[in-house]
Amino acid sequence: MKILEQHITFNKQRLILNNQRTIFWPERNTLILSDLHLGKAAHFRKHGIPIPSETSQADLQRLAVLIDHYQAGNILVVGDLIHAGINQEVLLLEEFKQKYPAIHFHLVVGNHDRQAEKLAKKIDLIYHSGTLELDQIHFVHEPIHDNTNFTISGHIHPGVSIKLPPKKHLRLPCFWISARQIILPAFSTFTGLDSRRMSSEYTCYALHDEIILPLNHW
Repeated sequence: MKILEQHITFNKQRLILNNQRTIFWPERNTLILSDLHLGKAAHFRKHGIPIPSETSQADLQRLAVLIDHYQAGNILVVGDLIHAGINQEVLLLEEFKQKYPAIHFHLVVGNHDRQAEKLAKKIDLIYHSGTLELDQIHFVHEPIHDNTNFTISGHIHPGVSIKLPPKKHLRLPCFWISARQIILPAFSTFTGLDSRRMSSEYTCYALHDEIILPLNHW
């Protein structure tokens, strides 16, 4: 797995974006991500849709590589850690956490995290039911476009559609970043992409295994 990076400054804080859909915050030694949707494949299978069980395992393996790469001491998930109920795929997280006993796992509760309190008690997860504020940056699951606070959020699974010759399109996950707002891509690869056009105040950082591509207009 190749890790490519883009350094930015956000509210006077140095943040490192990477092509693996996370942000590393060196000052806080924190890896930031959103929308893992653990257990989504199992939830679909329960309802008769044949989805491979390896999806959640692959996402957690990617997360492990990133933790080791940055030597992160904290993990902050900005919502939708789990997709629905607590199933066997969700419980993979318990086994995963046992490999990193010194790391603090934080969850800002998202709209899918309806069993976050139950999960937190089971696997020693630190959860925040509203907004978490660190160094005057607000972490909240759903974007708030009020331009009064610096916010980092997820929820909408941002993506971008890039035109390729002759008449093809490549859809990629991306970060949407403005002066006061960062919207994270979904960490899980088993999600849809919202490729709506954003206002001109945003820069899009499109993500691929081989590149991080800044796009000011798309």
